[in-house]
Amino acid sequence: MSETLSISIIVPVFNAEKYLKRCLDSLLNQNFNKPFEIILIDDASTDNSINILKRFKSPLIKLISQNLNCGPASTRNTGLKHAKGKYIFFCDADDTISNDALSTLYDEAEENNSDLIISDKKIIDNNKNLREKEYIYDSNKTFKDFEITKEIQKRLFDPLYIEGFIGITGRLFKRSLIIENKIYFQKDLRYLEDEIFSWDILSFCKNIKYVRQKLYTYYVYPNVNTGVSEGINRGYSISNFLMAKNHVTNCFKKRNMNISESEKLGDQAMIFFVISALISFSRSIILGKVHYKNGKIKLKELIKKIIEDLHINKAIKNYNCSKNENKWIPRAINWKMNKLLEFMCYRRAKQIISLRQ
Repeated sequence: MSETLSISIIVPVFNAEKYLKRCLDSLLNQNFNKPFEIILIDDASTDNSINILKRFKSPLIKLISQNLNCGPASTRNTGLKHAKGKYIFFCDADDTISNDALSTLYDEAEENNSDLIISDKKIIDNNKNLREKEYIYDSNKTFKDFEITKEIQKRLFDPLYIEGFIGITGRLFKRSLIIENKIYFQKDLRYLEDEIFSWDILSFCKNIKYVRQKLYTYYVYPNVNTGVSEGINRGYSISNFLMAKNHVTNCFKKRNMNISESEKLGDQAMIFFVISALISFSRSIILGKVHYKNGKIKLKELIKKIIEDLHINKAIKNYNCSKNENKWIPRAINWKMNKLLEFMCYRRAKQIISLRQ
């Protein structure tokens, strides 16, 4: 295969035997006429994933096996180290892309010299697209410096925000931006690692293109653990929220926002991520994705840590609660009322479940 590659697709694989063939068929069935590679990293799967991967005989595929399970962040870092394409495309092993995804994104990226190019997604639950008539924006758009800075702030003030610039799958990243600025995933995280990577790369983006097409398909699996529930079950450290805050703060500083405003947005981000984690884990308990009794215990432990954390106590004072949030959740954190916070998180989780249904 030529060393001059247009795109490197990175796919972390862990116990994905049910979905691998569908995913790989979609990646190999592209109408893209430029050289590209598919980097498959088996993260010490214990099912039949590795044997399925070995059955695919294609010069496009580069298969890497890890002896120890390292998690998606470290696995994607392995992919980045081996990637040679001009652009990076992340795909999850249980998702698919349309057959014109690579050609559409690549042509738009080249035409506009984009640092990042994004498109819309289908979200499939029980064979139904939950975003059938929904798009991020009304038309194709190009975003420059100030517009990017303004747009990414929306993430921190709206819990119903649909990915937009934040996210890693189904989009092209200019690899030189990653390499030159030494951007990698925080390898020890099992939650917020994608978010932090996004903020890090957005620190340097000067030209972002949006394509109003649903080129990536994300599948919802009701019984599969989410990243947040997996992270909390493993004993998620409160310090990780502070880490995320620092990455957001630094992003705005690098985008030439003044220090005071950058710090405020960092505080907003930390509380936003805390609340999102509490609600997401509450939702996992309600849906039975985690053991009910153990989940309740883990939630209480997390709430106790949040209530007692000095950085969170400071940041909560100036939290800007949006109209799409339950205002009693930040109030309960501020007032240090554990039981009220737990009750309101469950209440909000039930509302979100109802909305998505």
